[in-house]
Amino acid sequence: MLGGLRAAQHRYQLHPEFSRKAAHIITGLICLSFPWIFTQLWPVLVLTIAITAVLLSVRLVPHLKNQLGGVLGGVERNSLGEICFPIAVATTFWLAQSNWILYFIPILVLTVADSVGALVGLRYGISRYQTDEGEKSAEGSIAFFSAAFLSAHIPLLLFTSIGRAECLLIGLTIGFLIMLLEAISWRGLDNLFIPIGTLYLLKLYWSMDAFHLGLRLVVLTCLAILSLYWRKRTTLSDSALMAAALAGYGLWAFGGWTFLISPLLLFALYLLLPGFDPVTRPIQNLHAVTRVIGGAYLYLFVALNTGNDVGWLPFHLCVACHAGNIISARLQVVRPNFSATRVIFMAWLVPVLLFAPPLLCFIPIRSWAISIALLALAVLTSVLAFTKYWSPITPPPDRQSRQWFVESAIAPLAASIGLFILFTR
Repeated sequence: MLGGLRAAQHRYQLHPEFSRKAAHIITGLICLSFPWIFTQLWPVLVLTIAITAVLLSVRLVPHLKNQLGGVLGGVERNSLGEICFPIAVATTFWLAQSNWILYFIPILVLTVADSVGALVGLRYGISRYQTDEGEKSAEGSIAFFSAAFLSAHIPLLLFTSIGRAECLLIGLTIGFLIMLLEAISWRGLDNLFIPIGTLYLLKLYWSMDAFHLGLRLVVLTCLAILSLYWRKRTTLSDSALMAAALAGYGLWAFGGWTFLISPLLLFALYLLLPGFDPVTRPIQNLHAVTRVIGGAYLYLFVALNTGNDVGWLPFHLCVACHAGNIISARLQVVRPNFSATRVIFMAWLVPVLLFAPPLLCFIPIRSWAISIALLALAVLTSVLAFTKYWSPITPPPDRQSRQWFVESAIAPLAASIGLFILFTR
């Protein structure tokens, strides 16, 4: 296949993206046959290891790279997509556990939707949006959504006992979610995220009725529209806004409505902060969102395993701490005349006032006083540590990862004081 595509490149002057997606489609269609060929996992693992070794050789061995590397590596971006593809196939085959439809749909979405989106965006893409790896097109994303929807909807409708309305809603929701996931992926990791994410969503939605599926689609759509509507008021890139909408939906889907209140308060506060000049405003990428959602999902996991009645408090405190940190950073940039004491006081007071009312609604009356005290203490601790460490000056490349880690850890560590309520139940 690689040799044939390389020969076609020379003969017909194919665009590098076309030959890359042709290899993607051919490989994906072959992999769709695996449930009818293999009854055990080990042959798929052997194939995965062998194919990965071949692809690594094409990348690393100079002779093979010169002869065949242009098929998969001709695009101008650093991508691990061809390595992630066989790993994703083996992982999906394993997770599907002999249920062929749970394997077939994710691989079909990966094969068809990813390729259709890329090729349509290449040929017809006009409306561009910014991602961490450059620009993508709205036309390509719409094509991806359409192909992903059909790849999920048609097999579910023809080969399962799920109702027609449920099949339609599952297809629409999966198409929307996987489209957002593809838009924020980087370095070819969408080849890994798309099939595994699709398989997990299928398992999650398989037994839901039409009402709950429709509710999920409505909430996801509202979050996406809210994020895009306010895109000019934020400092986040387009892909970072998509990631924020996707993260908010995940918090609600896993934890319920109470776990959506804090993120919405944070987003509202973010919009109301003193703004930058529209021309010179800094644009923050996906890492700015991951700093916030990492701790939030950590405490969501704690809540799911300890009970929402007590686990929600440290989650709420974590988001409030991030709010204080964001206020501190923003004021240091747009209000350089403010003293450090004033910045710390405002970054502490505003989140306490904003995030205290939900505590009064969702915490038992007997715990109001201690919950408010924990909120005030957690936010103060976080803001003090963040203000001391953070600097508006961009660090050198060798320190950026370290800064991201420290800034991501400050709020969750400060919010861990909320776990105190677990030991006083």
